[in-house]
Amino acid sequence: MTLTYVLMQNLRRNRLRTALTVAAFALPMAIFVAAISFVVALRELAAASEHELRLAVRHKTSLTTMLPEGMRRKIEALDPDGRRLRAVCGMRWFGGRVPNVPNTLTSLAADPDTFPIVYSDAEMTDSDVAAWKKDRLACVVGAGIAEQYAWTVGRRIELESTVPPYLRLEFHVVKIMENKARANFFYFRRDYLEESRRDAGESDARCNIFWIKCRSAAGLASLRQDIDAAFVNTPDETKSEDENAFAANFTQSSGNIPGLMQAMALVVVFVIALVAGNTMMMSLRERTRELGVFKAIGFSRGRVFLIVLGESLLLALLGSLAGIVPAAAALWAFPLRRLNWGPISALEVSPAAVIGSLTIALLVGIASGLWPAFQAMRLRTVNALRQVA
Repeated sequence: MTLTYVLMQNLRRNRLRTALTVAAFALPMAIFVAAISFVVALRELAAASEHELRLAVRHKTSLTTMLPEGMRRKIEALDPDGRRLRAVCGMRWFGGRVPNVPNTLTSLAADPDTFPIVYSDAEMTDSDVAAWKKDRLACVVGAGIAEQYAWTVGRRIELESTVPPYLRLEFHVVKIMENKARANFFYFRRDYLEESRRDAGESDARCNIFWIKCRSAAGLASLRQDIDAAFVNTPDETKSEDENAFAANFTQSSGNIPGLMQAMALVVVFVIALVAGNTMMMSLRERTRELGVFKAIGFSRGRVFLIVLGESLLLALLGSLAGIVPAAAALWAFPLRRLNWGPISALEVSPAAVIGSLTIALLVGIASGLWPAFQAMRLRTVNALRQVA
């Protein structure tokens, strides 16, 4: 009689309870995988943003308070030798949406001459840059948006603005950005927007934000201080922050999402530990006589210990796999794989989340089965048979 045979028979003993226990493991594990995958995606984006060395300069009051476009020249003058600063790109929020579609795209008008430099992670080739600079209707679209609306390079599209003066503009797609960090963004030329605004009777050429591409982390830190010092006590007082700090303002406005996800993961671990512990204690009480019989026919104390602990581990692993596999399929299936939350266009299963869930399942299986296995090992054969008989 092998250990595997005994374990399988134990699982078949009460099929309903085994199925419910596996389900009780599976649902929390699916939540765990999704939560940790989300946190990992945010951390990967943060690491990528840090590598890009971009500095955001906005009005100190709020992002909606506009800055004059001439501030770009003043910022560039702070580093005349170009030792710290590579390029400055002014941007204005457009808030465009596809006509008759309620969702607003993260659409921004950018200075056409410096956008390819500041956003080098858009991965524009020389031909892409040439098309961008040649055509004033040119736009650069993230892969997530392009997939959602079936847009391709060369496509003519229209967007209507959700902010005054509520323009409806035509664009020409010249680049699809494959970079995950840019998947939910739509960029077009700011000179085109300003021309259209002037035609509509709006004459103020201003920007919501200036993005600065720096040459080094040290240069970024010093520029941040110099820029804020240059405009202190002026009507256009600025607040400068690196890209991760700037992005954190938006994630925190929706709540501490990463913290909530991590707290959810801890709750998941606690829930499955309770489920596993309760199941194994019930199993031990029901099988006291059986364990006594095993000892009577010559099973060693160590083997009895492994039978009980092995059942706990097997239940934990089955439940974990029952949660991981459907979660991975759901996150990949359409339309569940399209998240479109901030910079994250699609949530994919992280290998770290899978490894973490399997590790937790093993630890919970050991923790929940260790005490019942120890009690089973200590059972005296006569007492076990007498207790149930």
